[in-house]
Amino acid sequence: MDSVKESRCEPKVKKIVLIKNKVVMFLALVCLFSQSAFAINAPLNAEARQDSGKTYKKARIAIIIDDIGNKRSDADAFALSEKVTFSILPHTPFSTEFSNYSHQQGREVMLHMPMESLHGERLGEGAIVSSMYPAQVEMALLMALESVPHAVGVNNHMGSKLTQITLQMNAVMEVLDNNNLYFVDSRTTKFSKARKIAQQHGVASATRHVFLDHYANEDFLEKQFDLLIRKAKRNGSVIGIAHPYPVTVEFLKNKLASLPEDIELITMTEYLGIKQVPALKKPRLAREIDRNTDAVAPE
Repeated sequence: MDSVKESRCEPKVKKIVLIKNKVVMFLALVCLFSQSAFAINAPLNAEARQDSGKTYKKARIAIIIDDIGNKRSDADAFALSEKVTFSILPHTPFSTEFSNYSHQQGREVMLHMPMESLHGERLGEGAIVSSMYPAQVEMALLMALESVPHAVGVNNHMGSKLTQITLQMNAVMEVLDNNNLYFVDSRTTKFSKARKIAQQHGVASATRHVFLDHYANEDFLEKQFDLLIRKAKRNGSVIGIAHPYPVTVEFLKNKLASLPEDIELITMTEYLGIKQVPALKKPRLAREIDRNTDAVAPE
């Protein structure tokens, strides 16, 4: 009787053993795959930073100095590293002079284009506003570019209202696309559409991460610069924006001269991965315009 029971149990035992073996093999394969994946990814996590699909051994910071050109004293900022990008206001007393000198230094130049804000601030000459027809937007941008020669990119001065409006931002991006210029969204509102519209037009673009000197004092600068460094180490590459205030210029001179070994200062074209800075000759319209420039833009 016992032998009969054993013979009946034997297939069941064999089946259980077979299942056990399959489970063990499966777990072994999972373990082997996990170890291989870790071995592949470990060097990237330990030694490199990633940005836009590329790897970098150091965390990278790009710094833009906005509002250049209104005052002669803005020239003090030329003492900063030539890797610091200057964004120059159009139609100001020193727009063209400072742009030319930046180019002679080998410094990257951007146009700091005034755009309408939600708070009614004074924008200065040649600003883009929401009442403009696209042809007027394009013309205003082209005239601004002519006053800032050597510009290879554009960012918005103010613009908390205009960067939310598709019609005018489409016109801006068409001009930038036609002239091989990049765009940096200063992000003066969380509702900005500028980066998304730039991407739709194939314009190389980025968004500001940290304002360094919203309050122009050393304590605030120290706090914001530390934030910039932390973000760079976490994300790989970041953009900080500052202004040519005396306290900011002095602070950045000291900080940029003594960056940690694992931090690298880069230009905006390096941030965007643009290998060759485009040579902007004479700015041109995105297309021939035969529209009525007196027409009112739809709301």
